Amino acid sequence: MAEKQYRDQQYLKDLGKQIKKIREDNGWSQEFLAELCEIDVRQLGRIERAETNSTISILKKIADKSSITMSKLLDF
Repeated sequence: MAEKQYRDQQYLKDLGKQIKKIREDNGWSQEFLAELCEIDVRQLGRIERAETNSTISILKKIADKSSITMSKLLDF
């Protein structure tokens, strides 16, 4: 199956890398962050790999649980 491409694919890739970096900087596994944010670990993986265009509410949860602002999350 071909990888789905979004209009802003590069932005989604950069966002996924940013989330992964923040997660790793905190020493967290995908499983831990997903549980903290009350989302499925597969969904977090898809966000980090830019395989989905996430909702703003999920991104807000990730920022809040990582103790950063949305501005910092989106600053890459």
